[in-house]
Amino acid sequence: MKPTLTAFLLLVCSSLFAQAPDWQDTPTPSSGTVVSQVSLDGLWAPPSAILAAFDPQDHCAGTATLFAEGAATYCAITLYGDDATTPDIDEGMNGSEPFTLKLYIPENGQVITWFGPDGNTQLFGWTNTNGAPLPGYNDPNGVLAFHSNTSSCATDLDGDGLVAVQDLLVLLSDFGLPCSSLTTD
Repeated sequence: MKPTLTAFLLLVCSSLFAQAPDWQDTPTPSSGTVVSQVSLDGLWAPPSAILAAFDPQDHCAGTATLFAEGAATYCAITLYGDDATTPDIDEGMNGSEPFTLKLYIPENGQVITWFGPDGNTQLFGWTNTNGAPLPGYNDPNGVLAFHSNTSSCATDLDGDGLVAVQDLLVLLSDFGLPCSSLTTD
């Protein structure tokens, strides 16, 4: 085989058999749950995607597979706290530590870190609620908007092959800004 064809086949085979991340959480007596809709690049995230939460030391504090209900994709991910009975092991969240969220897309092997409108990856507000939804993360109508392209430049978000005003409106609406009343020419 020619070297180019061999390289192409290796690339295709490696993407077909991409390994899922080894995100292992440790259930503990303390926990809190994030309930939200989940979007990816302005569209609903695939229900096969896996959402994971990490503490500042990058320990996996929780995982959940997304699920579809009607047209939307949702998450209900439990973030586990550190177990006080095992002081030498860090199993999860401590006190009011910030957490980060990562989304794994099995269809293409992509792992996407959540970025807020300000570019920050940290979320705040974890507390032990004994598994109940966390205050501020308990709105099933809220949207955690993930973006696979985290550059500050506008991209073709609506899939029409062009970067246009409509793409900017999609981007703004993902950040919760009221764009539905705006019109484009």
